Amino acid sequence: MAGIQILVVEDNDMQSKLVSFLLQEAGHTVQSTASAEEALELLRSFSPDLILMDLDLPGMDGLELTRVLRLDPVQATTPIIALTAYTDSSDLERAREAGCDGKISKPIDTATFARQVGHYMGLAMDLVHADAPCDSHDLLAEIRNNFLAEGLEQCSRILKDLRSDPGCAIEMIQRVLHRWAGLAGTLGFPEISDQARKIEPLLTSTSPACDEIERAIEIARRRFSNAARNRPKLPPELITGLTGVRIGLVNFSEEQAQRIRSAAQRDSVQVVIEQLKSESIEKQAGYGALVINECAFAAQADLHRPKLSIPAVFICSRSSLQSLSKLPGHAYDFLIAPWDAEEVLIRVYRLIVKTATRNRPANSPDSKRPRVLIVDDDPDLVAIVSETLRPFEMDCDIARNGEQALDAVHRRPPGAIILDVNLLDLDGFEVLKRLRRNLVTSGIPVLLLTARRQESDIAWGFGSGADDYVVKPFKPLDLVKRVDNMISARRKPRLLR
Repeated sequence: MAGIQILVVEDNDMQSKLVSFLLQEAGHTVQSTASAEEALELLRSFSPDLILMDLDLPGMDGLELTRVLRLDPVQATTPIIALTAYTDSSDLERAREAGCDGKISKPIDTATFARQVGHYMGLAMDLVHADAPCDSHDLLAEIRNNFLAEGLEQCSRILKDLRSDPGCAIEMIQRVLHRWAGLAGTLGFPEISDQARKIEPLLTSTSPACDEIERAIEIARRRFSNAARNRPKLPPELITGLTGVRIGLVNFSEEQAQRIRSAAQRDSVQVVIEQLKSESIEKQAGYGALVINECAFAAQADLHRPKLSIPAVFICSRSSLQSLSKLPGHAYDFLIAPWDAEEVLIRVYRLIVKTATRNRPANSPDSKRPRVLIVDDDPDLVAIVSETLRPFEMDCDIARNGEQALDAVHRRPPGAIILDVNLLDLDGFEVLKRLRRNLVTSGIPVLLLTARRQESDIAWGFGSGADDYVVKPFKPLDLVKRVDNMISARRKPRLLR
C-alpha cells in the first residue's frame, strides 16, 4: 500500500510517538495532536486520508469530535478508526454510532499495527464496520509499548545532547542505560539489554570517547526500532514447560485457534492445541489446561461455569470481572478481551506451574497468603513484579524509595522484601543494613533485585544480609520460586518449635 496521510489524535505522549513512528516506518505521512481542539485547528490546513482517534481525550472527547467531523462536508467520508482500550460491546457501539468506521484496540500490537491500518485503507469506501484482527492485551503490552516509545525518544535525545555538550550527557545516559539493562530483557528484548551493558563501560572510562558512545547509541536506537516491529520471544522456561502439554480451546473459532497455534510455532513450543465444544468440557480428560472463551456469550447474566479438575484460563470482557472474582484463584486465571496469543500461552504455563506447586495442606500455617514489599522506583518494573506475584497468592505492598521502605516495614512487617539497589535516596545496601540492625526487622527475608552484576556488588549484597540476589533482567517465574523459597525457609524453624 502506498504511503497515505494520517492524522493521529492521541493525548498520551508516548502512545502518540509510538504510533507515529510505526506509521512513518511504513511509509506514511503522519500529523499528531493531543486534543480535539488542536485536531480541528490542524484540519484547516491538513487533509488526511485516515484519522486514528483516541476516544478518551481531555475536553471534547473522541466521540464528540467524530460527530463534529461527520457534519463537515470535507471530513464526512474520511475513514475514522477508534483507538480504544474499551472492549465492551456497548462502548464499541457508541463509537460506531458516533461515526467511527472501526477500532484498533489499545495497547496496540506493534508487530501488526501498520498492517491493521492498511486493512482499513484496503476496504471499500463503505467500510463494512468490521474490526481488523488484533492481538493485544492489557498490562504487559502497555508496558512494552511505553518502554519502546520512551527508548526511541531517549536515543534521539542522547544523540542530540552528545553532539551539543558531551560532558553534560554522561550522567543522564548512565541512568537511562541502567533502566534499559534491567527492564528490556524482562520485557522480551534481550538485545536491548545486551547493548546497554556494552555501552556502560564506555561511560566509565577515564576519557570517554564521545564518537564511540554515539555509534553505540545509534545501534541501540536500531534495536529499539527492530523491537517495535517484531514480537518479543516467549520465555525459554515456557517453551520447555509446555512441551507435550495438551491445551483445550473452548468456544474458539478456527481462526482464533490458529492464532494461538501460530504463536506456539513461531517459538517452537511443542504443545498440543485442540478445539473443544463447551457442552463437553466437563467430560474431557487428559488436558493440562483449558482456555475458555466466554466473549461469545458474555451477555448471559447467569453464565454456567462448571467445576473443573484441571487449570482453566477464562477470556472475558471487562464487565465479567466481578463474576470471575468468585472463582478460586489457585485453579483459574483470566484475560480481558481483546487477547494476545502469546499471553494466552504465558497464562496457561503460569497457571500449570502454580497448580502443580500448590501442595500445602489447607490447615497448614503456610497456607496464609504472604505479603511481599516491592521496593523500586521504576513503576514498570513494580507492575511486572506485582502482577507476577499476585496470581501465586502473594499480596504486594509498594515503596518507591528507601525511606518509604523502612517506614512500610515498621508499620506492617512483610513476609519478604524485593529490594532494588539503585534507589533515589538511600541505596538498597543501606536499607538492607538498617533492616538487619533492627531486632524487629532483622529476620525478614530480603531478595536484592538489581541490574548490578559485578562480583563485588553480589558479594556486598550477601555480606549486607541479603537472602538472595537476582540480576536484572530476570525471569518472572524464577523470581516467584525464589521468593517462595525464602518465605518457606524462614517459616520452617517456627514449625519445628
